[in-house]
Amino acid sequence: LLLEAQEGNWDEIDLVVRAFQQVNLAMRYSPVPVVVAPAGLALAGGCEIVLHGDRVQAAAESYIGLVEVGVGLIPAGGGTKELMARAVEHSPDDLLPVMQRVFETIAFAKVSTSAPHARELGYLRDVDGITMNRERLMADAKAAALARVRDGYRPAPRRSAIPVGGERVFAALKLGVHLAWKAGRISDHDAVIGRALAKVVAGGALPHRAIVSEEYLLDLEREAFLQLCGERKTLERIQHTLTTGTPLRN
Repeated sequence: LLLEAQEGNWDEIDLVVRAFQQVNLAMRYSPVPVVVAPAGLALAGGCEIVLHGDRVQAAAESYIGLVEVGVGLIPAGGGTKELMARAVEHSPDDLLPVMQRVFETIAFAKVSTSAPHARELGYLRDVDGITMNRERLMADAKAAALARVRDGYRPAPRRSAIPVGGERVFAALKLGVHLAWKAGRISDHDAVIGRALAKVVAGGALPHRAIVSEEYLLDLEREAFLQLCGERKTLERIQHTLTTGTPLRN
């Protein structure tokens, strides 16, 4: 990704991100049940795979998180979209509080300290299983897949009506980013990333609350990802992480 961005190969990056989005959607809507079995670290793209399984059978010691902001990006393999869709499943009257939680989970790169904690953060659902003994994980995951078949598995219906908050949510999230920047809690580039993420979580610069599709949100994710790939400080973060294995706060 770093080399492609340095050379300005935006079409190539767009193609790769689009392909990853479609792979994850194919898992979610597969004609056979896909059970994801994370153990240990499942970060960034690994987390997005977890989010798109029909079911997850997670080892108790699973450290799951969307950590892309650490390298100056946002989740663009469907991770942002999926957390948003889960947050509004029960159609809350006020979208701002639930979208604020989604924004903070991604913006603060929250990583679960265990599988039960991953449930609290929204990375796992109540229907997902947890295996205490890691050596039993694959057996439990296979059993979960067979159980889904016995229960008469049908692919989940495609999401075509996801409520988003539009300008009201966008303005509130941007204000939070501005106040954090003004207080010196985040850097200039953190603020750039925060505003890009806020636009996606709000559902774009829509004038009011609206209903959108998964594809619409995936397009917003990809647009923000490409925008941030063009930022010099994002490339500095990626280079630093590749070289040192640690994040750069620039």
